[in-house]
Amino acid sequence: MKSLVLLVLVAALQVPVARAQTLLSRDEQNVANFAFATQLGSGVYSVSGRTLQIYRLPFSRTLRSADGSAFGIELTLPVTFGFYDFELQDIGDGDIPTSVDALSFVPGLTLVFPLQPGWTLEPYVEAGIARARDVDADSNVYAGGLRSLYAFDGQGFDWLLRNDLAFAGVDLRGAEGPNRFTRFQTVVTARRPFARRASVDYLVYALNEYYGDQPDGPVDSAVRGGSSVQYEIGFTLGTSEPRRIWGVPVPRVGIGYRFGSNLDVFRIVIGTPF
Repeated sequence: MKSLVLLVLVAALQVPVARAQTLLSRDEQNVANFAFATQLGSGVYSVSGRTLQIYRLPFSRTLRSADGSAFGIELTLPVTFGFYDFELQDIGDGDIPTSVDALSFVPGLTLVFPLQPGWTLEPYVEAGIARARDVDADSNVYAGGLRSLYAFDGQGFDWLLRNDLAFAGVDLRGAEGPNRFTRFQTVVTARRPFARRASVDYLVYALNEYYGDQPDGPVDSAVRGGSSVQYEIGFTLGTSEPRRIWGVPVPRVGIGYRFGSNLDVFRIVIGTPF
């Protein structure tokens, strides 16, 4: 039953794109590389005529809560799965996938240090495995970094300023070898209910990313230089209070537009935009 619900969710969030198997620029590889899907976040990406769907289930457990005198410890257990070139009309044709095209499990530990009211620092490490069928190889995935989160109120909105310096790597066993990147991401979000005491709210966001070293993608790509800077704007809708179905958080849903040199990507955002 749970598998059926997940499939319905996939079908409901399709975006129409062409089936053409075109080449990806280096910037588009940053979005299309499933091995780094845990860092990319959930979404339905339309990239160079190819659909890449990434669904991240952000399971986590608080091992120790942070307070004014002690740091907190979070155990993160994200499960990420993806589909290539699966569209809404495929269901009408009876072409329902019986397996996912890519799957990863990259658990990690996050330390939560409250510095002052509204401001926390979060160093983290992650390590796990990813597998994508079209490269026929397992990937060892590892990452580490430092996040700064600053929350404040203003003009009727709940604001969040998020900075994240991350290093991530993938070792493709039996394939092309190691692949690594560094990234500095800045995100500003503003969240507000539609009306006082409303159960649904909206969130608008803007982000930019600087890549110190851009990753290669699992899809064939054109040999073109890419921009080290990318931008995204968008919005999401969701419930004001967290809701769960069978223990799984009900995600926010929205749309984002990512752009940069040689990059032009629309995606449906599932959960957080980062």
